[in-house]
Amino acid sequence: MMIPSNLEMHDVLAAFHAVPDAATRNYYACPVDPTSPGGMVLSHFKGIAAYADKLIFTHTDLESGATCGKYLIADRLGAGADGTIAATYDTDEQGWCHPCSSQACGSFMAMGIQPTETSGDQSVIQICDLQATLRNEPMQVLGSIARTEGINGVGMTKEAGPGGRYIVAGVNGNSLTLYRSRSDTLQYGQILFDAVYHTSTFAESGAGLALVTQTDGRIFMFTLNADDDGSNNLMCLYSIDLAAGLPLSKLDHRIMPVPGVSQSLTDVLSYLLNDQTPLANAIILILWALAETYMNSSFRWGKGLAITSPDTVTVYASDRNVLPLSQLTPTRQDFSLVVWGGQDAS
Repeated sequence: MMIPSNLEMHDVLAAFHAVPDAATRNYYACPVDPTSPGGMVLSHFKGIAAYADKLIFTHTDLESGATCGKYLIADRLGAGADGTIAATYDTDEQGWCHPCSSQACGSFMAMGIQPTETSGDQSVIQICDLQATLRNEPMQVLGSIARTEGINGVGMTKEAGPGGRYIVAGVNGNSLTLYRSRSDTLQYGQILFDAVYHTSTFAESGAGLALVTQTDGRIFMFTLNADDDGSNNLMCLYSIDLAAGLPLSKLDHRIMPVPGVSQSLTDVLSYLLNDQTPLANAIILILWALAETYMNSSFRWGKGLAITSPDTVTVYASDRNVLPLSQLTPTRQDFSLVVWGGQDAS
């Protein structure tokens, strides 16, 4: 059954402050790698969208010769549980290998995609129907919003009340654009949006976005951002009022602590150290000390937000890469997912 929108929230600012500092980890085995080991150098997770009892992870594939990006479908898990990626699919734009972050809005999802990592003058925001992902089948792209610059973070919500239109946000660097749909429904071949706000001085460069509608009709935007090395995970909250002279206002920010190091990383370190000479082990440990922060869970990599009740949200951050440990060792922890808050399916 099609769900037109996410839950509306009673008090978004209170929900922002109610997200716990303490997070838990889930782990996933990944039977089909989203890229080859050689492609891991440039490729990584980008977005995490939550729909019903599913998570949809977007992932770039920037290996030479790749023809598209990837998205992975998995179950949402209880705290501390392990799971398995149920399906991995190609993105729907041939020759475009860089999907970006995403957000689900009811049965729909907005996802940015561009040809390469450095595509500065060409991208689209795809509007997708997620209903088939409940059966671990491919989502359907209904249409797209064309852009004349790159895209990194994308959020999506629906205005409150009868006839409410869809609002989509897209950010690339410090350039943020808000779009409003021409219709209160989304149908294949009839995806028409107009740009209704733009700024080139948005402070949260590179951020993942999540739009939320409050029951009184107000719209808010979460941003999920980190430094290039994965450190300093920052969550900010903005209010959006398209009728105001200053339509975008920052309300607050929070540092979101990542709990330690992903077991997937320590497992691969143990695997690399096995049966090596003392000199080789010393070299591996030195290199690993440099790489560990860069590869650990962070808003720099996969990030997303789920509205889990009218009063609560759940925030996600993934490791940088899928490590093919389950194909080499007895472990089934190919990557981890940090979860702040509950994971009830919305």
